[in-house]
This record gives sequence, C-alpha cells and structure tokens, in this order.
Amino acid sequence: METDMTLADLHTRLEEKGIPADRYYLHGLYGSTDDNDKIALTIYAGRYTVQYETYFREHGEKHSVRIFATENEACEYVYDKLMEEQTFFRIRQIEGLSGMTVNERLWASGLMDEFDEAIKTDKSIAKKILRWLKVDEASIEKIVK
Repeated sequence: METDMTLADLHTRLEEKGIPADRYYLHGLYGSTDDNDKIALTIYAGRYTVQYETYFREHGEKHSVRIFATENEACEYVYDKLMEEQTFFRIRQIEGLSGMTVNERLWASGLMDEFDEAIKTDKSIAKKILRWLKVDEASIEKIVK
C-alpha cells in the first residue's frame, strides 16, 4: 500500500526524475528559494484546517491557484504537473515529429509504456498523450476506439 506523499517525499521523487530544483518551490523548504515563474506549493492555516495551495506565479501574479485539504493531494498534483512539463519539454526536443508514425512518436518521446497502460485503463489519458504528440483528432479517435 502506498503511503501519503509529503513535501520531503515530493522533493525526493522530483530529484530522482531529474527535475531541476529551480523549476519548483515547496513552501521555501525544497526547490527554488523563490516562487517566481515556477509551480509552487505553500501551506497555510485556513479557517478550520491547514490548507495546501498550489499555483504558478508569473510577473508577480498567481495563476492556476488550487487549494487542497491534504498534503498528499497537493503533492500528487504538483508531481503530475512537473512530470507533464518535463514530458512537454522532451517532446519539443524531438526533431521531425510530424514526419513520424504514431508508434515512432510514442517511442521517441519515451511514452510507449505509459500509452500502452493508458489504452487499457484510462482512454482519456491515452488521448491526452496522443494530443501531446500532435496526432490529429480523427486518428486519435480511431486509435483509442
């Protein structure tokens, strides 16, 4: 059984995945020393309970603010967002993507296993992966059918 993720666990997982510390801010404890131009997770006392806030700060303004009731939920959200960002970065580095078949795109991006699992368990994730790889909607519908 998986245990709940803490800020320390999140930081460790991100380090293991090679996500640079300057891409995230975890309540001033881990990652960058400031929250400018990066995804952030902060903890504060709400009216009745502790709350976990995630956001992206750009030009001094918070965007995409989400409030979570548990540390685990907030950490999972930040982890997923940073992994998605890393995936987008990898995909942008692939030369000749538009000239590749869908299988070649999946292989070159390193998303083949993730796609194979998603096609069995969650077709919405499978579609999202194909959209990331710039597969047209008609082809996505045929593949995921």
